Amino acid sequence: MSAEFSGDIGGDGEVLYVQAATDGGPVTCKVPRDTVHVIGLYADALGREIYRDRHQIIEKLAPFLRAKLLLAETGRPIELLPSEVREN
Repeated sequence: MSAEFSGDIGGDGEVLYVQAATDGGPVTCKVPRDTVHVIGLYADALGREIYRDRHQIIEKLAPFLRAKLLLAETGRPIELLPSEVREN
């Protein structure tokens, strides 16, 4: 399954939201703050820092989001958990 992420990334300080266009249709991806903290550079990032760097964060997490989308039900939102991310 291919997935392209929208450039429109939202968030509320606790969660980032991005829309993925997949073969089965659009899917909302939710990335909680705890998941962002797995990325070393953002280990202690505040909500405003996460929002400011949201495009770079989603870019770093894109491979993990794509892997999760492969297992997702068509059209159902997904949430990327900290345990599903490995820092390279």
